[in-house]
Amino acid sequence: MPHDLQTTLPECPICSALSDQEYAYQKYGSSDGDTELPAAVAKLVVVRDLRPHGSRRLELQRCPLCNTHYLYRTDYEYLVNGSEDEQFLTRLTGDQVKECLDQPVCD
Repeated sequence: MPHDLQTTLPECPICSALSDQEYAYQKYGSSDGDTELPAAVAKLVVVRDLRPHGSRRLELQRCPLCNTHYLYRTDYEYLVNGSEDEQFLTRLTGDQVKECLDQPVCD
């Protein structure tokens, strides 16, 4: 499934800006050490929400240019001195995409 549309990964302007794994972290109340995911992540489209009613996101996302798939997930922790938010993005293989599409959606 990945890399089978108009462009290949090295040529894709979206996916070439993304590593195989991306991570971002923010702590509310203190911006020291905060990181953000690359801007290219905003260009990915959601294929399937794997946890539609959850407070933490788990989504299968796809590049609209080259069809490369990614797993996007978020996590957070509420702390007295400031909440911590994390975002993870992982590039998937064709087998991993199939596994995501075959699993039931979590409620």
